[in-house]
Amino acid sequence: MGMRNNFRHYFVEPSQLKLFYDVITWIVTQVAISYTVVPFVLLSIKPSFMFYSSWYYCLHILGILVLLLLPVKKTQRRKNTHENIQLSQSKKFDEGENSLGQNSFSTTNNVCNQNQEIASRHSSLKQ
Repeated sequence: MGMRNNFRHYFVEPSQLKLFYDVITWIVTQVAISYTVVPFVLLSIKPSFMFYSSWYYCLHILGILVLLLLPVKKTQRRKNTHENIQLSQSKKFDEGENSLGQNSFSTTNNVCNQNQEIASRHSSLKQ
């Protein structure tokens, strides 16, 4: 995210430059994912280290340099973070009940009632 926040705005305006930026970032992303997945494919430590040493640990070093050298935009923190979390959780709970139109207890009762109806129909069909 630090890379995107620091460099993307230089490449947004002309459409050719944006296309160039998109292609380069796609290629870099594919290489980074492949580089990261190698130990999971090899499933062994020694070959994984051999692979990384053949690449001179370049992406490890590049990742550390990005973290150390690029500035990070500070996010605004609210004073009442704990209260905001509680508020958002209670809103989600309320929305969940409203979207269901009922709570889980009434849903369970409805299922039990349906099972009783089916059982009574089944027994009446047997007679």
